[in-house]
Amino acid sequence: MTEVVFAILRLVYVIIFFGACYISFKFEWSSEGKDERGNAIAHKSYSIIFPFAPFGWFVIELYDSYISEIGYESYKLAIWFLLTGLMIWHAINIIVLKRKY
Repeated sequence: MTEVVFAILRLVYVIIFFGACYISFKFEWSSEGKDERGNAIAHKSYSIIFPFAPFGWFVIELYDSYISEIGYESYKLAIWFLLTGLMIWHAINIIVLKRKY
């Protein structure tokens, strides 16, 4: 029963990730993302989100080194969630900043 629930949650997460990719790429490749306002929105979103990539990797490494050893599959999964989570957060920031600017 719980495996079915986890499979459904993973599927929902992947769908959200692909939706975030669509939002991000649509914004970046459209004329809206190429003008001055679009550049300001993209740069602001990047400046908020992407410093978390090395920080997240650092936290995963600290956990692996000092708290509990992470297996290879768990490490891959943690990095996958880190990168996809940042992409989802980036798309949310684009949506919010488009309304703000």
